[in-house]
Amino acid sequence: MVLQPGDIFATRGKGIAGWAVRKLLAPYTDRFHFGIIWRQMGNDYIILESASKGIAVGLLSWYDPADLELYRVDCFKYLRAFAPDHLVVWGRSKYDYLLILKIAIGGLLTFIKVLIKEKKFRRLRAEDFPYGQNSSLICTEAVDVAYDAVGVNLIPEGILPLPNAFKQAEIDGKMRKVTE
Repeated sequence: MVLQPGDIFATRGKGIAGWAVRKLLAPYTDRFHFGIIWRQMGNDYIILESASKGIAVGLLSWYDPADLELYRVDCFKYLRAFAPDHLVVWGRSKYDYLLILKIAIGGLLTFIKVLIKEKKFRRLRAEDFPYGQNSSLICTEAVDVAYDAVGVNLIPEGILPLPNAFKQAEIDGKMRKVTE
C-alpha cells in the first residue's frame, strides 16, 4: 500500500477510554489514537502525532499493521501534502491532559443533562461536548489543526475532535479509508 503525505492513521482504542469511545459515543468507531503521515522514508513512513509529551515524530512501523486503519482526506493532493508541514508549527505544544479531564467530566455532566431533558439514554456526539481550543493538543486535535491550517475543515469549528467526529467526517465523505 502506498500512502501519501497527509494521510491519517488511526489505531484501536483500548482500556476504559477505548470502551467509552465504542460504547458511549456516536457514530460508532473502534478507533481511538490518530496521527498523520508526514512523508515516506524507505519502506516506512514518518508520522506526526500528539502523544504523552506533545507533538512527536515517529514511524508508522512502530504500530501493529493489523491495528491500523488509514484514511485519505478528500481534498487537493497538494493540500494533503502541506497539512503535516503545518502541524510542525505546533511542535512545542504539550499534550492536553486537561482536555482529557474536561472530556470525562463534560461527558458525565452531558449524560446527566440528556437523561433529565430527553428522559432516555442515548450515545453522545462530539457536538454535545463543550469545546474551546488552546495551545495544547490531544492526538485528534493535532490531525484536525493540521488540516484546518490548509483550509480543509474535517471537523466543524467549535466541535470537539473526538474519534467519533472523524467517523462522522468519513460518513460525510470528507475522508475515506485507504485500502489500495
